Amino acid sequence: MESPRSLKRQLDTQLQTVEDRLETCRKKLKLEKEKTKRLKKRVSSLTEIINELKQKMLISTGCAEMLENSFSGVSKELLTRVEQGKKSKVSEELRSFAMTLHFYSAKAYAYVREIFDLVLPHPDTIRTWYSNISADPGFTKPAFSAIETHVKDRKKDGKETLCALMMDEIAIRKHVEYAAGKFHGYVDLGCGTVDDSLPPAKDALVLMVVAINESWKIPVAYFLIDGLTGEERANIINECLQRLHGIGVRTVSLTCDGPSCHFAMLRALGAKLDVHDMRSSFPHPADPSQVVHVVLDVCHMLKLLRNALAEGGTLQTPTGKISWQYLQDLNKLQETEGLRLGNKLKMANIRWEKQKMKVKLAAQVFSSSVADALEYCNTQLHLPQFRGCEETVEFLRTIDAAFDVLNSRNPLGKGCKAPMRTSNKDRVEQILLKAQESLLELKNDKGIPMHSGKRKTCVVGFIANCVSVWNIFQEVVCKPNAPCRYFLTYKLSQDHLELFFSSIRACGGFNNNPTARQFTAAYKRLLVKLQVKTGTGNCILRDDTSIMEATPASANTSRRFDLEPVEHAEVDHDYQLCPNVDAVSEYKDAAINYIAGFVVKKIK
Repeated sequence: MESPRSLKRQLDTQLQTVEDRLETCRKKLKLEKEKTKRLKKRVSSLTEIINELKQKMLISTGCAEMLENSFSGVSKELLTRVEQGKKSKVSEELRSFAMTLHFYSAKAYAYVREIFDLVLPHPDTIRTWYSNISADPGFTKPAFSAIETHVKDRKKDGKETLCALMMDEIAIRKHVEYAAGKFHGYVDLGCGTVDDSLPPAKDALVLMVVAINESWKIPVAYFLIDGLTGEERANIINECLQRLHGIGVRTVSLTCDGPSCHFAMLRALGAKLDVHDMRSSFPHPADPSQVVHVVLDVCHMLKLLRNALAEGGTLQTPTGKISWQYLQDLNKLQETEGLRLGNKLKMANIRWEKQKMKVKLAAQVFSSSVADALEYCNTQLHLPQFRGCEETVEFLRTIDAAFDVLNSRNPLGKGCKAPMRTSNKDRVEQILLKAQESLLELKNDKGIPMHSGKRKTCVVGFIANCVSVWNIFQEVVCKPNAPCRYFLTYKLSQDHLELFFSSIRACGGFNNNPTARQFTAAYKRLLVKLQVKTGTGNCILRDDTSIMEATPASANTSRRFDLEPVEHAEVDHDYQLCPNVDAVSEYKDAAINYIAGFVVKKIK
């Protein structure tokens, strides 16, 4: 047995070692607690991180709003991953957040990943998720597979899948590059042969399927092109219709805009867009017993009609004329008086050339509120510049009602914006027939019928849309055992593709002109992130960034509202700040009475 002193020294040494280890563990525990506390503070407010990304110009405003609205539960997922370790399973919500943030900005993703101590997946992991999807030019097989699975699930419930097919082009940069063992940027129709003998592609032709009796959409094909003839486009449409029919989808319509190549395509498909012998449909290539109805995007047609009226100045009808001058005079009057007669007409609507692609400006011109203002100025105020505006008022109301019917999007809408049902069948038919009759009677300032002149596209398109929408309504709602209780015509709009294109352009930051390779990468990412799911919406969010409207100088405010600078009120009942009621015009008096009546009505 060793001496007691030796045993004591050994015990003291062991105790010191244990205490040192304990102290080390305490320090580590303290550091981990502080680290977790800092992470909790960071994770507790995802909005602060997003605001910081905006301040550092790493993401756009639209991306920030979308992240704030869509991923409120990500903070909890990040904390769970911190506690369980980085090898824990990535949840579906965290996976979607990571893919979305990386889609908008790789730099922003790297920054957030560093802030949260690398708890987000590595970018290579995200690329692995994308690599499982093939999205080369041509028909996208994963998209058709997803639709087929969805159709089978619907059939089990005894329901049919109705869809609208739409096509449009997005401009891409003419840029050829070599990567991954092949060239990118040449014309590619999905045939597998791409070499330098082909010209560089300048557009991407995209086909998208939108469900009519559900709430989803998905792109099914794209082609890198340098221009296609009408017959070549017809071949692509026929092939797509046959593929959709093969997986059980019933395609009821084809939506496109109005260039000459699309009219040639529709003729090759079998449609006949003649106002005197309108046949706005063609037989389905896979089933002649079915027809596919043609829809020329109603928003494009409205803009073309506005352009024809504004540039021509006048349009003639059998009983009078429709003049753009009345709208200019109304805007001038409202700018002078400082108050509007319950409409949204402003200088941007009159000087539309710089913003001719904005549908909102055209829709604000062809509105019943503008028609009411013109009628009031003519019949009540008896202003000489509005004398004889009855035909213009009637035309604006006719086009406004027809556009609302052809662009209904809310199942709970009222009036002309209500969905097409059997209960409002007669009223909708009257609106569409009246619009067709009014457009057929239109003549330009030279007396040539609009439907046979140079600007015939808007007239032919509107009439074809009225016929097609009515026939689709008869098929999907009015027939016995119809698959739909009502019909929302917005399902046929090209807006779905335009929103998809806006997301393509948002990929990677602020690149509005992607190359062919960038377009393919963005297309694949959107396809992975937005698969078809039963009962869920599948709509790309649009960036809400808008241009600030220039307002008149504050120096003109007192003149416009009959207010003169006065001294500060000395007593509670000093009414010097009120305008001079004796100098208020009849126009302004009517506007003030209307506003006051509205306030009283709301208070009551």
